[in-house]
Amino acid sequence: MRQIVALGSLKGGAGSSTLALALAAAWPLADGVPPVVVEADASGGDLAVRFGLSDMQGLLALAAGARQTEQEQDLDACTQEAAGGLRVVVAPTGADQALPSVAEVAACPSVLRGEAGSTGAVLLDLGHLGSAPSRELARAADRLVLVARGGADALAHVAARPEWLEGIRPDLAVVGKCRYSESDIAQALDMERDQVHLLPWDVRAADAFAGAAQVAEGRWRRSPLARASFVLARQLAGADKGVSRGGLRAELAQLGARALPRPLSGQPGALRSLEKGGTP
Repeated sequence: MRQIVALGSLKGGAGSSTLALALAAAWPLADGVPPVVVEADASGGDLAVRFGLSDMQGLLALAAGARQTEQEQDLDACTQEAAGGLRVVVAPTGADQALPSVAEVAACPSVLRGEAGSTGAVLLDLGHLGSAPSRELARAADRLVLVARGGADALAHVAARPEWLEGIRPDLAVVGKCRYSESDIAQALDMERDQVHLLPWDVRAADAFAGAAQVAEGRWRRSPLARASFVLARQLAGADKGVSRGGLRAELAQLGARALPRPLSGQPGALRSLEKGGTP
């Protein structure tokens, strides 16, 4: 059955969608199956518009299959190819369709896990964890990654995490500028150090995942966001057991992470090239 890694924030606008795509691009392929990013944001999705995809084929179809008691919708049938060959299941843009769809999937998470022989991973982008269905999916996941910005105001929401997180040992991805160390954050938030991950925000690489730019594979792999994503992806996938987080061994462990299938690119008419801007 597929591994489910959920990403979400306790306050909106933390960058969970971009991080989910970056992790998908860096995910280690131990079983040869690339991960699927499932956009399950109850407030409405962005990826369909961002990459020019059909929202009728994505989460709506998956939710319709979850309602069928005789035969569930196959996840692969709801998957489309976005920039760089990334596999995504997009949510409808409007909350009036997105929320019921997320609720249907939350009521039947087996549509994400698949049959006993299903392999690979699902990166579940839940967006803001403010709705009951989003929280149900977060609790049903194998790993939960809380995404937050690096300021004290943003981290305070994690410190005051709600009761529904009781019994869950989440990872915390701190995105962007942060003047605190992983140890400082872990101590302040009553977490273990290995639960806290600092990720630099690379504007050019992030623009590529936002459909606003394109970047060659070599430049993506050298970007700060890519390097941090490779490390975090291996940890979440369980591919770095016995490898220390820092130093040369961690750097060498990144070499096993997969490259992008082809240079990242958005849909025609929505792109501007990074080639003129130099190496990220």
